[in-house]
Amino acid sequence: MGAAARSLAWRRRALLFAVGYLAFPFAVVAGEATAALGNARVRYDDTRWRAEERPDRVSFLPVGKEMRFIDSVELRVVDGGESCAALAQHAFGEGLYDTAELKPASVVIGGIPGERFAAHTGCRNATPQGVVMCVKAGGLAYLLQALNAGCQGRNLFSGVDPLAEIADGVRFEISPK
Repeated sequence: MGAAARSLAWRRRALLFAVGYLAFPFAVVAGEATAALGNARVRYDDTRWRAEERPDRVSFLPVGKEMRFIDSVELRVVDGGESCAALAQHAFGEGLYDTAELKPASVVIGGIPGERFAAHTGCRNATPQGVVMCVKAGGLAYLLQALNAGCQGRNLFSGVDPLAEIADGVRFEISPK
């Protein structure tokens, strides 16, 4: 191979490398998907979750081996007229939760400050706490919740926080009100 051919081959490789390097930041990440609800957009790992979108909620269900370790998470949108505490109380009413001492903690979801509520089940066995996070945006309330309707639950000691994982992917397309 002559010097001119080697030089041309080197230039082609350099060009391919440069194009690949520059295009990398814009490449779609394998396993990433987006679900929409109202003004909220949720990025999630579709190798771990399956999203079921409905008009008033998106249910994130674990898939594959994750089903053994993590519980489902749900993002709901409701009218923002009630307080987050009242909305959380209503959400916990669908399960066996002790809400006598329900107290809010601060949380930020999608850059918007909100409230986080946690309640223990009335079950005797070790079940995960029910958690409801609430933020208000654009006159609507968004509830991100991980609740069990009964005394069944996944591994408490898995080190996985499915609610935090989904909450990290939430973004709003409007400013808070």
